[in-house]
Amino acid sequence: MLAQLTRVEIAELMTAEEFFAFSPDDEKAELINGVYVVFPPPMDNHEKEYMFLLRLIGEFVEMYDLGEVRGSRTAVRLADDQVFEPDILFVARERQTIIQERGIFGAPDLVVEILSVSTARYDRGEKFLAYQAAGVQELWLIDPYGPAGTEFYQRQGNRLQPIMPDADGWLPSLALPAFRLNTTWLWPADRFVKVQTALKAMENG
Repeated sequence: MLAQLTRVEIAELMTAEEFFAFSPDDEKAELINGVYVVFPPPMDNHEKEYMFLLRLIGEFVEMYDLGEVRGSRTAVRLADDQVFEPDILFVARERQTIIQERGIFGAPDLVVEILSVSTARYDRGEKFLAYQAAGVQELWLIDPYGPAGTEFYQRQGNRLQPIMPDADGWLPSLALPAFRLNTTWLWPADRFVKVQTALKAMENG
């Protein structure tokens, strides 16, 4: 169950260039269909999920020199009216030219959005459609409170299609070669599994 938070929308439409000129450094904001949307600080469950996945994906990518991983304050320009700040993103090494000083100019290979009440409608709606149209290869929408609201998508042709983990919870990544997420790691009863333990489990899997 997602924790209740509020958001603020500035209804006057703006372009991506105006967004980059206007957006302060100290707030999380996105340009969604030309509308400037400011999001509140995340809840603790969101941050624990975020830190685990950022470390897990980041260490895997560094271990195999696959590309670059960025966190939640990196702007991603997908179109003139779409600039998002996904929680986690990955850009493959051969596509690193899309990484520029102000952010990512083009579609990341993997996008991870950790849901909250203030973001879920966008993440499942307008942002999903923009990620699909821009060419994102893989999208994870993760509910930090449980599996019921969590969805995983991988590209098949021009569309992002839902995929399911196997009976043991394993989900092979399309965007990250040899990376396998065990979805049971996402909702621990107590502490998250240690990142090194998770990496070894992928190797032995």
